[in-house]
This record gives sequence, C-alpha cells and structure tokens, in this order.
Amino acid sequence: MRRLAFSPLLLVLFVAVPALADGGNYITHEQLDLTKVLAPPPAQDSPTTTAEIGQLLLIQQVRTPDQAAAAQADATEDVFRFANVMGPDFTADKLPVAKAFFARVAEDEGYIVDPAKDVWKRPRPHIFDPRVKPVVPLSKSGAYPSGHASFAYLTAVVLANMVPEKQAEIFARAADYAHNRVIGGIHYASDIDAGRIAGTLIASQELRNAKFQEDFAAARAEVRRVLGYGG
Repeated sequence: MRRLAFSPLLLVLFVAVPALADGGNYITHEQLDLTKVLAPPPAQDSPTTTAEIGQLLLIQQVRTPDQAAAAQADATEDVFRFANVMGPDFTADKLPVAKAFFARVAEDEGYIVDPAKDVWKRPRPHIFDPRVKPVVPLSKSGAYPSGHASFAYLTAVVLANMVPEKQAEIFARAADYAHNRVIGGIHYASDIDAGRIAGTLIASQELRNAKFQEDFAAARAEVRRVLGYGG
C-alpha cells in the first residue's frame, strides 16, 4: 500500500500579521482559498479513480482487525491521538491550555477545507461504488480534500514546531493518521494527498498570525513543561 512522502515546513520565520477581525480563529478565506491552489479531484470516470477504487477493494480484502481498529480510533480529529508518539503525559487533563489552542487550530481546518469540499463535491468511495464497505463512520460530505488528512498535517506542523525533538515521529504519525482514512475505506488516496497539502498551507498561514503566535507560545510552554523538555 502506498505511503505518503512529506517534507515538513518547520521552524520557518514569518512576519506577524494582526489578529483577525473576521474569519476563522487564525485565518481567513481571503488568505487561503483551496479551490485556487489545489488541482481539482480526479474525474470519477478517470483511470486514477478506477485505480483508487481498486486499491480500496484490495485493502478491504486484506485489512486486518488491528488495522480496522486503528482506522476507527483515528476517525476522531483530536490532537491527543498523537499521544502514542508524544508520551503518556500528553493528555487533555494535563494540558488544558494546549487542548483549547489545538481545538481552535482544528476549527480553522474545517473553516478552510469544508468550502472546498462543497465546491468539488467528490462522492465518497462507498457512495460512488457500493462494493466499498467502510469500517469507519460514514460521511456524505465531499471527499476531496480529506479533512482528516488536512487536520493531521496541520496538527503535525504546529506540534512539531512546539517539540522539534519529536519532528520525525510526529510526521510519521500524521502520515499513518491520514492513511488510515484509506484503510478505513472512506477516502481515495488522492483525497489524502490533497489534504496533506491543505493542512500544510493552513499551518503556513496561521504561523503568520499575531494572535496565533501569542496562543502558540502559551501552549508551547505548557507542552514542553509537562513533557519535560527545556524552554
């Protein structure tokens, strides 16, 4: 099965821009319209989609119970799904500031990604081809780009800027998190590729925002203190 290659945008210096008066928490549609920076999804009658359906049907045949369970667990968009690489102290109870901050970051993902889904309206694999039987909760929203993949890579960029000591592990976890949407039978591989780009672009815009930088600094200090890293 295909794995995603990714070169993270980390520890980049940006010129701060003011906090937003209107829009998402740290980003506006004017700053990032995915329909203008992503290629449209493959046509449903294209060789690409045919191949992607074939991939999903093959996965369906060989998917193990452990793989299905992992895909089901990763159906939740939650920064604390990264706890398996961040350590046992990476919990919502121990990190209330980070919990609130990453919830706002996650809201920005939906704010930017959902309008693009609505424009392209790519049918989910199980809707397009009833032979596909997902093992994760169903969705009728557009498949492209993947919101979960966008969330995974947006979260990874931000989290790895907090704890660069874990950069490799964080991005490997993001890749697994995103790929589990294919394992679960709810997304095409090209949805995941587009989500990887979308999440990175959202992060690059958020990192320029003054309010984001203020909130990030508070969350970063808490995460590094609780996890036992230096300032």
